[in-house]
Amino acid sequence: MKSISIFLLLFLSCYFGTEAQQLPFSQADATLPALAYSACAWGDYDHDGDLDLAFTGAEGNNPVTRILRNDNGIFTDLEANVQGLHYGSVEWGDYDSDGDLDLLVTGIDSQGNPYTIIFKNTDGLFADAGCNLPGVMDGQASWGDYNNDGNPDILLVGSSMGRIYRNDGNGQFIDINAQLPNLETAMCCWNDYNNDGKSDVLVCGYAEGTMVSKLYQNNHGIFSEVIISPEPIVGLYGGQAKWADLDNDGDQDLVIAGMDINIEGYFLIYRNDGYDHFTRFSESAANLLNPSIDIGDFDQDGLPDIVLIGSIPGCGGPAVTMLLQNMEFMNFLEVSTLLPGYRMGGVTWGDYNNDGFTDLLLTGIDTFGAPNTGLYLNNLGDTTLIALNTPPSPPQGLNVTMEAEKAILHWNSATDAQTPKNAMSYNISIGTSPGSFDIFSPLSVPATGLRKITAPGNASADTSWIISGIPGGTYYFSVQAIDNGFMPGSFSTPLMFDFTPMGIAAPEQSTFSISPNPCQNRLMIHNGTSATFDLNILIVNELGRTCYQGNNPKEIDISSWSDGIYLVQSTTGKGTQSVKLIKN
Repeated sequence: MKSISIFLLLFLSCYFGTEAQQLPFSQADATLPALAYSACAWGDYDHDGDLDLAFTGAEGNNPVTRILRNDNGIFTDLEANVQGLHYGSVEWGDYDSDGDLDLLVTGIDSQGNPYTIIFKNTDGLFADAGCNLPGVMDGQASWGDYNNDGNPDILLVGSSMGRIYRNDGNGQFIDINAQLPNLETAMCCWNDYNNDGKSDVLVCGYAEGTMVSKLYQNNHGIFSEVIISPEPIVGLYGGQAKWADLDNDGDQDLVIAGMDINIEGYFLIYRNDGYDHFTRFSESAANLLNPSIDIGDFDQDGLPDIVLIGSIPGCGGPAVTMLLQNMEFMNFLEVSTLLPGYRMGGVTWGDYNNDGFTDLLLTGIDTFGAPNTGLYLNNLGDTTLIALNTPPSPPQGLNVTMEAEKAILHWNSATDAQTPKNAMSYNISIGTSPGSFDIFSPLSVPATGLRKITAPGNASADTSWIISGIPGGTYYFSVQAIDNGFMPGSFSTPLMFDFTPMGIAAPEQSTFSISPNPCQNRLMIHNGTSATFDLNILIVNELGRTCYQGNNPKEIDISSWSDGIYLVQSTTGKGTQSVKLIKN
């Protein structure tokens, strides 16, 4: 087991050079709500080009949810009429693809009632979208498109739950009955850890008398636990997990902080070596209790850095804030920042003043045991040691290939002066007209590339992406690159493509059906049409290859077929109908 290197004195003498040079952060002159048991997120909800803020947390004994508008560094509370919550999570996303950032929050009210709510943004006014999701406490909800249909789905953990809700694009979220553990005091995140173009899932928390941290691979909407070598991820709760390409090799590594069943703190990095092999790195100095983390490139060297808050173990251990600078090869230096300590709260990077350098927002209980929130400016842009961050180039070489009922979008890697090309993430926009994103929202402004949230792109580090479940028609797609400091480049010139799904919709009078679906062994064929018509069945796999063809079958043995999605096409004298089949 290799330790993360922490050489504070060396960093101070070599990096800053003289006492006259300033520390990397200074407190901004901003009035923000002081909140305990809190969470926070940046997002440009009003389309004015600067990052606004959302908080949940407790003001004294009063849970609150606050949305603050940023007007050139001046924050104004919207006083939105939204449910006040604490002990939860908050995340921006565009669930209805209308271009407005909506807000997904979890937590409990003052009576301990749990909630999970989507607050719909309509021209800057927020209201409960009425999606009737189950509430969780000490849990988390996160957006992610697991089925590649352009509609952000929800991963939800906590209150003895572990669920994925499919967004059908009509305001309805359907539990897909994913076989995830039922978790308490839980954390979760989406990520395409194996670069196959599908969003996988990590969940952590307390389950059945022990702590678990489990990675689930997305196999066409069926989630299977990954057997990680050489050892499982340490089971943790009460913290946070994030993915980032820490070594710039093109795949996502895992940073996780939390506590084990003995309430011992852990801060761990798992380097993704491919083929489900993860190498563990740890540092005992960062083993904090009740931690939160975020990852971003604060010094514009192209390497993701880590900020960590929590409390030092032991009775009355003080709250601390740690900044770990990435020195390559999984070596990290603790930077002297003189930032105050925080615990039981949130931490997030975001360039709130648009100077090209990521600033730092901290919220929670401070070292003196009081609720606090601080915004800290990144001063490194004022020194001669750091060059101004520049945006990546627009990706080139866009093309589209078709397979059965999906389109596969391709592009070439972009270039950037600071971030290596393997480490950049990509952000896709798909719409029914040039510049629109009514199919797949990038959470960016297509005309300018300006990002609405502080996060990697929706396609992760992949240079291809699958879109499926869309009707036949003409579409336009473009893509932008995002560097490790979350600076976006311009979108590429949109590429038009025509998409024709395999099969033709059945006329209303057809009553063909199959069961069970999903199916493991024997597939039953139900033909409700007139006996005067033969029923021809054609089944193809995702590559369009024929797996079965025959007339009037009653039952088909599929036990030897590979797991995945198949297309069952029936043809009679009344027309043609296609049905998706999941084999598991």
